This record gives sequence, C-alpha cells and structure tokens, in this order.
Amino acid sequence: MFYEERRLVMNYYPAISFVAPYRIYIPDRFFKVKLESFSAQVKAVPLPTTSHSNASQAHGANVEIIHDIFGFAGRTQFYTLLDSQPIDIYQQNWEINLSEKDHFMVDLSLQAVNRLLAVYRDRDINQIGIKSFHVIELVRGDLSNIELVVVDEELNQMSDFAVIWPGYRTMGFGQSITRTQSVILEFEDYLNSNTSIPIERELISSAQNHLWRGQYRLSPVEANTAFEAFALSALQKIDPTTTIPDTSEMITKLEALYSALATIAKNNSKLFPNWFSGQGWKGLINPELKQWHFNCYILRNKIIHRGYNSVQMDEAKLAVESVINAMNFIEKCIVDVSKK
Repeated sequence: MFYEERRLVMNYYPAISFVAPYRIYIPDRFFKVKLESFSAQVKAVPLPTTSHSNASQAHGANVEIIHDIFGFAGRTQFYTLLDSQPIDIYQQNWEINLSEKDHFMVDLSLQAVNRLLAVYRDRDINQIGIKSFHVIELVRGDLSNIELVVVDEELNQMSDFAVIWPGYRTMGFGQSITRTQSVILEFEDYLNSNTSIPIERELISSAQNHLWRGQYRLSPVEANTAFEAFALSALQKIDPTTTIPDTSEMITKLEALYSALATIAKNNSKLFPNWFSGQGWKGLINPELKQWHFNCYILRNKIIHRGYNSVQMDEAKLAVESVINAMNFIEKCIVDVSKK
C-alpha cells in the first residue's frame, strides 16, 4: 500500500550531468528552460581547474579568462533535469529502456544547456561592462564526465541506476588521418606568400562550424552571405570593368554574372546554357542556382525578415550544401568558358 501511495504522489525524471571546459557565472540554482518540444531545468556550477602540464592555472571563485576554452581558469558542471520526460519506475525493464535512450537523453540535455548558454551570451554583462560574447555553444566532443541518473521530485537520486560515459581525458577515439602532399604544398604556399583567404571561404567555414555546433539559425545566414560575396567576386574576376554596385540586389548580380560568362563563351565559340527563362527569380531555371535559391536564400530571408527560429538540422545542412554546390558550379563555368 505504501508503494502504491508513493506512486501516486512521486514522479521520477532523468537527470544528466556533464563538465564543460570553461566557466560561466550564474546563481547556483536550477533555471527553467522551455524549448519547443520539451522542457528542462538546468544548473551551472563552476569547478576548480584541472591540472594541465606546463600550463598556467588561474584560481579563484570568479576568475574569468575570455579566451579560455581549455579550462585553465576552471570548468563548469552542468546539471539537467528533464522534467518533461517522466520515468515510470514501476514499469518492467524501465532501466533497460532508459539505458537504450541514453544518447537521446544526453542530446536533450545538451539542447537545454545550449539554450541557457545562448541566453547567457546575449544577456550577460559583468560588473566592468564586458559581455560574454566568448561563451560558445557546446557539442558532444566538448563534454566530459557524462552521467545519466534518475531522481525524484525532491532531487533524490535512485541509488541503483546510473549510466556513466568515460570522459575524453581518459579515452580517445578517431580515424588515422594523413594529409596529401598537394594539401601540404597549399599550406606552404599560402603561408609563404601571405595569400589572403577569400571571405566567402571563411564564411562557409563559419557556416559549417555553426552547423556542427547546432546553431542552425545562424548557419544558413552565413552560408548565404558567403554565396553573395562569391557571386560578386566571381563577376569582378571575369569582368574587371564591371560597374555593377556591390549593393545591387542578388538577382541583379546573378544576371550580370550570367551575361559576362555568356559573352566570354561566345567570344571563345562555346555554347553556354541559359540560367534564366525570364526576368527575376521566377525566371531562374539553372538547377544548381535554383537549389541554392530554394534551400538557402529563401530560408535566410525567413530567418532575417520573418523571425523564423525553428530551423532544423536538415534545413541548415541543405542550405550549406546548396551554397557549396552553387559555388562549385559557377567556378566550373568560369573554367569551361575560358578554355580556348
């Protein structure tokens, strides 16, 4: 009878903890985090530094190093209570069922923590006026000491269940990678000649990093900016005399780029397929550019102009891929039409 009554009044929830390699400073209590598909409670506890060989260590309760992503000033232990994912501990084999969902639970926990970090980065400012712009979102590889347990409403942990993942400090996995000689030669060439990296390539790298770190709303914006920068630089490369303003609409830049490529192709007695069947976006018929326009340009406009905040991983990934494909297509066109 006691257990039946307890079942009616006590709920149990999965709780995940892990360590991140930098400190944040908020009160030592749980903050309610509401996301679209679930809710959680998150607490962040600053930890002392770990010993790093031959590295300067910083100590103190509120030591903050802006560039510190290796824990030299300390680390943060995050505790996440997934209060929208109740566990029925009276169900047969509940331990096995929960263990099989450990990756899913950690992913939810990471989403909740990254939401807290995003708000912290946006709203935090310390007593001398410095914002927390340096706080980055976390990915699985940043984490150590990951544990999944079950707690009741009073945060009492069930003593007979825990899933513990070895941390990166004790184990390492990865493929054996080597670089080809051509890649090494390019490294040397750029370094020795002080060759600047085109802005569109840096923006693509940034978009890919946002994608990797789960910043799905930022990734398409960076990717689209990369393509717009690339389109103008490609036009200036093949037609140095162009007078088109850099503030022109994107459709104007593409039309000018097509016209310049078609002219070069005609001068070299080559056929060049149409990119457009009429004026404006509705006249765009080239497959690679249509994919960029649909998967990235329109998505970017939804994010910027309509406040679309629910960008999914697949959407962001497709946006980046469509930009890369469109850039590769245009580069191939430049090579093809320029051949004598």
